[in-house]
Amino acid sequence: MDKDRLMALLRNPQKFQKKAERKQQAEKVKQERAEKAAAKAASEKTMLIVGVVVSVMVVVSLVFVLSAQKRVQNLSASLDPAVLKGLMVDKTFNPNIGVRYVQISEGADRNVSNVVEYGSTLPVISRYNYKALPPRSLKVIGAAPYALSINVSSNISDPDLLHYLFNQQDVIEEFLKRKDVAPLLEDPKTLAAAVADTQKLQAFFADETVQKVLADPKLLHALASSRLFSYLLISKAAKYYRDNPALARGLINASPVLLSLKNNPNVRKEVAENAYLKKISVELLK
Repeated sequence: MDKDRLMALLRNPQKFQKKAERKQQAEKVKQERAEKAAAKAASEKTMLIVGVVVSVMVVVSLVFVLSAQKRVQNLSASLDPAVLKGLMVDKTFNPNIGVRYVQISEGADRNVSNVVEYGSTLPVISRYNYKALPPRSLKVIGAAPYALSINVSSNISDPDLLHYLFNQQDVIEEFLKRKDVAPLLEDPKTLAAAVADTQKLQAFFADETVQKVLADPKLLHALASSRLFSYLLISKAAKYYRDNPALARGLINASPVLLSLKNNPNVRKEVAENAYLKKISVELLK
């Protein structure tokens, strides 16, 4: 204790004590005010952080909502180009390179459909599952009876997605191996016999899904320009008739069903522009 304080204590101890208590009380009040100010600042900082977080969440939510709305309005934009290989018309694709012809040896939502004849659950591609479909599911789509037809009917308004599906190698390979497909592509006589079966042809082309495809130029082009159709056209049987267009025209003109098909303007356009048929299109379409 310094000299002045000691003298004050000796002169009047009670006054010195009261003065010390007042000073201590003032310091206590000052400390409490500082603590309250610090607490208020921390509270304001916390509210600011919460406000920023809420604002970010609102902005992110709006972005997702607008993005989802844009995808609904523009389905093509929702497809990931990096994943959907071959989505657009692949003009450079030529399965005939290196080979003379193809030797044929095909719950609670819209993603599945029960196919009794196949004895399993049939996968159906959609904008929501196309990335997640494993090779096994694509093979089932190619191999199962009516599988491609059901997938087309389920995505009848989505030509881009169907073009993607018909470009998948797993789908193509299994479809070409189907027991009801392989013989037609291997033997020109078997193909001619199938063409001559008017009743079966009428049943096929009278199908609602087939009619919708033939009536929609974009949808028809999506399928006709796919890799699957390219493989069909370079099969042994198809190549035989491509090499003999007069014989092909004879088969077409002898069938009331195919003759009617030949008069479809959408079909004529696809034949005239197809890489494998355009050289003989005049012969085929006359």
